Amino acid sequence: VAISIALVLWRGSHLVIQKTLTPGDLLVFITYLKNAFEPLRKLSNQFSEIAKATASGERVIHVLDYEPHVRNYPNAKPAHSFFGAVRFENVTFGYDTGNEILKNVSFEVQPGQQVAVVGASGGGKSTLTSLILRLYDPNSGRILIDGQDLREYTLDSLRQQISIVLQESILFAASIRENIAYGNLDATDEEIEQAARLANAHEFITNLPDGYDTVLGERGCTLSGGQRQRIAIARAAIRHAPIVVLDEPTTGLDNASVQAVNKALHRLTRERTTFIISHDLKAVEDADLILYVEDGQILERGTHQELMRLSGRYTALYKLKNAVNRGENNYAFN
Repeated sequence: VAISIALVLWRGSHLVIQKTLTPGDLLVFITYLKNAFEPLRKLSNQFSEIAKATASGERVIHVLDYEPHVRNYPNAKPAHSFFGAVRFENVTFGYDTGNEILKNVSFEVQPGQQVAVVGASGGGKSTLTSLILRLYDPNSGRILIDGQDLREYTLDSLRQQISIVLQESILFAASIRENIAYGNLDATDEEIEQAARLANAHEFITNLPDGYDTVLGERGCTLSGGQRQRIAIARAAIRHAPIVVLDEPTTGLDNASVQAVNKALHRLTRERTTFIISHDLKAVEDADLILYVEDGQILERGTHQELMRLSGRYTALYKLKNAVNRGENNYAFN
């Protein structure tokens, strides 16, 4: 458009100088020219939007057509209501052939017990809990819940009975009520409030301008980290799942938020089989079973007291964490 107007001005100026065109006629011509280009500009923008929409549509179709690696087995049946007994039998898993993340892992958990999975980063802790959710299948060995192989259950019925709270739980740009209800779409308002109370979230929710109808920003950006985690805990609680997976749920939170979240987690996991992945060894001292995982293997197992008596890798890590925490506290005090 600018080039066209420049050419018209250049040629029109010559015609005005030669007195074959009046300045008024030139101005009218330029105005008509700009008006003529306006529909073309809008059409060009429409083509640009269509191109973007086409690219987005192709990506959506790709997602819809994606065939997951983990599927229901032909004879899979809906899971019964779990008691929560979990057993790993010689489980080996790797994302790529020849690159094993877990190696011959075996352990057993009774209903209602708490199991802490600790160790250095990259040791396979999160992979272990991903297998319980059947996000992947083992390369060899098997995982049983209540004595039955996970693969004998349909995926939906299996995952409906497992709640998970992650380090960075995903909240949607929707109301708090809707975010909690994603854990159970049939939940009543009363059940949503009960879940929020259990998660130690009811008080701060009612102090918000619209209470439970307050609309959150994308990923819950309008809330603090501790508040986001308590909403996620309420969502997990309303599911009433017999098995709970906690993957670093307090990492990155300040001390006050950690205390509030830990109180909520204590209520959530009461009488439920719970798997806790944590670098905070103080937080898992009371676990019924602690698994020290390194390089894909369980090197040590037992209660906190039993592992401390071994004076092995867990003890060394525990003492190191305590020394680091004391150093941080002394630095903060000074």
